[in-house]
Amino acid sequence: MTDEHTLSFILNHLGEDRESYRGAVTPPIFETSNFAFPTVAAMRAAGQDELATAFYTRGNNPTVEILRRKLAALEGTEDALVFGSGAGAIAAGVLAAVRAGDHVL
Repeated sequence: MTDEHTLSFILNHLGEDRESYRGAVTPPIFETSNFAFPTVAAMRAAGQDELATAFYTRGNNPTVEILRRKLAALEGTEDALVFGSGAGAIAAGVLAAVRAGDHVL
């Protein structure tokens, strides 16, 4: 097992860019809901995949990106999704499993 795959590395270092934290030990919490783009075209491109870049916090932001990378590494998966509430997570799970006309009991 390489250092990049140890529990300690994943929890303490994976996905973090400490040099940009201005001396803080933990990553900053980005409390913004939206992000600026240099052009309208760049904004439209980012909006095509909200999880690929910081576009709108509902999809992704730098704080959420670190959490997603850590959870995916801990679970041995390619990616992870995180939600702002348990109800949001449950709704996403149900909506992914059912189709029009299905019944949920």
